Amino acid sequence: MNYLEWLGKCTPTAWWHDSGNPDEIDLAIRRGATGVTTNPVLTYRSFQSQPDFWLPKVRALGDDLEPEARAEALLRLVAGYAAEKVRPIYEATGGRQGYALGQLNPARAGDAEGMLRQARRVRSWGENIAVKLPTTAAGLEVIEHLAEEGIPICATINVSVAQALSVAAAYERGKKKAMQSGVKPPLCIVVQQVGRLDDYLRDVAMDMKLGLPEEVVTMAGLAVAKRTYALLEEMGSDCVIMPAGLRGAYHVTGMAGGRVIYTINTRVQDMILEADPEQVPGIDTPMDEAVIRQLQRIPEFVRAYEPDGMQPREFITYGVTQKLLSQFNETGWAPLETYLSKRASARWI
Repeated sequence: MNYLEWLGKCTPTAWWHDSGNPDEIDLAIRRGATGVTTNPVLTYRSFQSQPDFWLPKVRALGDDLEPEARAEALLRLVAGYAAEKVRPIYEATGGRQGYALGQLNPARAGDAEGMLRQARRVRSWGENIAVKLPTTAAGLEVIEHLAEEGIPICATINVSVAQALSVAAAYERGKKKAMQSGVKPPLCIVVQQVGRLDDYLRDVAMDMKLGLPEEVVTMAGLAVAKRTYALLEEMGSDCVIMPAGLRGAYHVTGMAGGRVIYTINTRVQDMILEADPEQVPGIDTPMDEAVIRQLQRIPEFVRAYEPDGMQPREFITYGVTQKLLSQFNETGWAPLETYLSKRASARWI
């Protein structure tokens, strides 16, 4: 039994595949993946990596859609395909696993009403498609509504303890209303961008000339994720942590055995299988306090690590949040708006 098989079969931990590439999805399911995560960037890359597979489906959409609607329709193609591939898992687990994700327009990260309208459309794509939306102040409003309506949730662009706790609180408010109305509370996933946080804090530490060793910087995202996990477990929250943006096997072994769902792309799956880590839980292994003290020299780490490190109005302005929103927008959603279309986008990018 390899490490990925052990993780999924012998522990409470699950893992999902991270890409929209059909061949990679098939491989991941054979390896034990129980869901699929996508985003606008991965959707666009899938069209480029397997054009023969996608081209007829894209052409069938025609060229009459407005740019934003076109991007949404293209995302639906990939999310819908992935959802069908994992539908047997969804049915076998009673809806606990077997989801694909439909991400909202990153340009609407501050537009609660716009995101809610789009989220309800995404919900119509399939019962095993979860709505993926940013953890901003506006996103929190939408999360509460989605929980109340029983719509599966994946709160993304989340890099801090404060964001995760705010998601859990919004979900709990919506869940309470759902139960009062006889609606089954939905799945709620809280993405923790562990590798993205490491990358950001590495730049900040270098700019501050702190001289922190790489082995310290690469523990930042894991430290935030583990603290988040402990606090959510202490609260008895139903929200499930999803470590994402993994940079190596260490990001997986550090929380193995916990009630978490990893999202792992093919490259990192290969790295894990090659490394063949020891098959032991790591979730209860505490972080090295000396490492935490060194990381606390970075003010941006403190903001991410402390439960009161940020207020919701600050989430959208945090450095990693801005970088991710820009990436999803400029290299994902915007290209999709005009992909194989004669229509021009109104965007400047």
